[in-house]
Amino acid sequence: MRLSFVVSEPNANFTSLGGDSPHVRSDLRYREYRRRWMENPVAFIVEDFPIHLDIEVTNRCNLRCTFCDKLPYLKPEEIGSLDFNLFLRIIDEGAERNLCSLKLSYRGEPLLHPQLPDMVAYAKKKDVLDVYFNTNGMLLNDSKARALMEAGLDRISVSVEGVDPVAFERERIGARFDVIKRNLERLLNLREKERLNIPKIRLQTVRLPGVNLNEYARYWAAFCDETAAIDYKEAKQRNTSLVAMDWACPQLWQRMTIEWDGRIMPCNNDDYRYLSPGNVPESHVADCWKAPMVAKARELHMQGRSHELASCNGCPWRTTQLEKKYKTPAESEN
Repeated sequence: MRLSFVVSEPNANFTSLGGDSPHVRSDLRYREYRRRWMENPVAFIVEDFPIHLDIEVTNRCNLRCTFCDKLPYLKPEEIGSLDFNLFLRIIDEGAERNLCSLKLSYRGEPLLHPQLPDMVAYAKKKDVLDVYFNTNGMLLNDSKARALMEAGLDRISVSVEGVDPVAFERERIGARFDVIKRNLERLLNLREKERLNIPKIRLQTVRLPGVNLNEYARYWAAFCDETAAIDYKEAKQRNTSLVAMDWACPQLWQRMTIEWDGRIMPCNNDDYRYLSPGNVPESHVADCWKAPMVAKARELHMQGRSHELASCNGCPWRTTQLEKKYKTPAESEN
């Protein structure tokens, strides 16, 4: 049963602060991909295969950020890196089914994987339209920048909070503000030297107390193509009291996540793996996409009953969006 008042809001956790969006492209196939990305969740359209895959190439990280909502919960045996042959299997299946978009990160720092440029190159060879990843930028040295550019990387999102080096390094333990700036300058200079317009570079900050977004956009504009902010998600204190009869998560109609060990999940926020329909190579991504447990999850979201799912009730992404949605006008002004 579908209730007409249920509304999904694709990209609700993201705000562009300035610059040029990497999604403004004249390619008709690309524009069709972005149309489906925005419209499928609103119309509850389930295609034969996900539009997008989040593939975790590694969950290892070179930093210890104080606000990290995922890595602190990992046990030693849960830490590792994706086998390249497993990656090839996933991309081959996706290429056969018109996979449009691929993010080579979930938890961890993707630049720690030595075969990351090879993964980018293979995905582009298989005609994946939009290949990118999120990074803290510390390891984006000259050789890696060149290799990724030669591989055909479409875009890269670098996470940097604020404009104060001291505050930044206090929150991102192990990071160096000056190193990230130098790496960004190097990437821009290399792109200009090679007369290329990719990878598009986005600088993004988590919305943390004390971060002035206007100041952030002005400061970092010279180091990227676009500045942006993403919502902070409180993962430590899960709020299981929110009932939303007029809301459904867009991710169930857009994407799937594959962890480094092959585990498949229908979103990138199920930190406790409550809703996992299978794993690669024992399962096909397409079969997991249409698995009964995932279909049931979509049905409950369409009925405004997402709170009945253990994977969704208390989900920090869901909580953040619902708190924004139901905030009173007075609260919004504060």
